[in-house]
Amino acid sequence: MGTFTGKGIEELVAECIEDGDVDRLLRLPQALDDFPEASIVKSVEYLIKCEEDKIDALNVDLAQSTPWKKEDVDSPLSIKKCYALNLMLSQKFSPQFLQEAARAMSFDCVLIMAKYLHFLLSWSPPVPEENPSLPPLEQVIDWLNALVDSHFQQLKLAEDAKDIISSLQDQVTLMTQWQSESKTLLGTLAEVSRQFEEQQRSNKKMGDYCIEVISF
Repeated sequence: MGTFTGKGIEELVAECIEDGDVDRLLRLPQALDDFPEASIVKSVEYLIKCEEDKIDALNVDLAQSTPWKKEDVDSPLSIKKCYALNLMLSQKFSPQFLQEAARAMSFDCVLIMAKYLHFLLSWSPPVPEENPSLPPLEQVIDWLNALVDSHFQQLKLAEDAKDIISSLQDQVTLMTQWQSESKTLLGTLAEVSRQFEEQQRSNKKMGDYCIEVISF
């Protein structure tokens, strides 16, 4: 599609949104050399609000985009919306620029996104398999950081934000605890491995010594 300036990309995104052309909107990030954070945020907000039948997923492997369905786990959003949002959430971004762009997102959409990101956070296995159809765990956390930081004042005052903030806090605490326990286990395993290697070297030296004695 060629190289566009930031303004040109914003106009393309606005055109897709005005026409209700979700299919074209979802292809833009791959077709362009750069897809700025403001365009990602605007696209995400539109995908949250748009009617589901506008999302064409006929030629998409939805099982790969929404692997939790195989486990009979329900997400806060429909399969099609999860697929479309995952495409946008997987785009590269600068956390700082994303936070700035996220200020323009409506608070209703912030709450919906927070719930969906919390779902991704809680569903994600401790050692997730690489899946190009899903945003990496690090990006999910960066998105949450951007939304919370950019809407901090609203989140602390809004009654309808209380539950999701509490759930996120519990989830992050659990992840931090798991990470801490994992580090402890990793340290123990490393020590076992180190001592095993030392024992192997010691046994080898003893074996060499015995051979020398026998040879003598």
